[in-house]
Amino acid sequence: MLGSGAKLGVAGADQRLSKGEGVQMLSSRVPVALAAALLASACQVQQTAIRKDLSKESERPLPHRVLLAEPDIRVHEISAGELVEEVREWSQKASGEAVKSVAGLAQSSGMFEVVQPSRLSDAERGALDQYASLYALVSGSAYAAQHSMYGAWQKRAAEFDYTLGPGMDSIGKNTKLDAVVFVVGTDYISSASRKAAMALGMALGVLAGRYLGPESKPAFLSAGIVDMHTGELLWYSTELRSGSDDLRDPAVVKSLVEDLFKTYPGAPKPSDAKK
Repeated sequence: MLGSGAKLGVAGADQRLSKGEGVQMLSSRVPVALAAALLASACQVQQTAIRKDLSKESERPLPHRVLLAEPDIRVHEISAGELVEEVREWSQKASGEAVKSVAGLAQSSGMFEVVQPSRLSDAERGALDQYASLYALVSGSAYAAQHSMYGAWQKRAAEFDYTLGPGMDSIGKNTKLDAVVFVVGTDYISSASRKAAMALGMALGVLAGRYLGPESKPAFLSAGIVDMHTGELLWYSTELRSGSDDLRDPAVVKSLVEDLFKTYPGAPKPSDAKK
């Protein structure tokens, strides 16, 4: 659960979003970078959480019509000099593969009906983009609380009572949507010269007894489902993959999405898949 200060911050951001303000403050690059930093520093590969009233034993119905917000996946190239630069073409490819993977999984599993953002008005898509940024910020905060060294934060994180605020309610009512799924992620691809430096570091490491080259960086992906009317974060899951996994690869993205949604309460059980 968010602390009182965090709740006020999210509520204030929600009010500004509903008024069409705060666009620069909630630039998508800031919260995505925050979430990536939090996740990349963790030792666990996957993290997931579900609201208590959305468990498989709960009587609360799962969302049926779900809007698939445009994924925000940033793919960067790292030079031998450790210069990091996003390659927009790579980011668009990875984000496009995430759309295909989530839509395909939803259709094959029957978890929910996917609605594309093309059905929204320009104003609604603009508001949705800002809430995607807010999702990355809130989910990053939830992740940090779950891995906090302080018992109070760990207890609050276990209760998992996070919200983006009710600002998307009008979009949900206009389009008859129950929820929205957000996907964010990041990846870092070494340039050819950096890969050569890594190979040299490995060779020198054999002689020195330790690796002396630049480190590879993991790819991460996060998916979350938010109630369109209340703004409650119903479920989210994150996963880190080794530096050899490339989010430009359709097979890697598909595998990541499938792993993420295994923890969703509406996902089919392994026994059901065999029937």
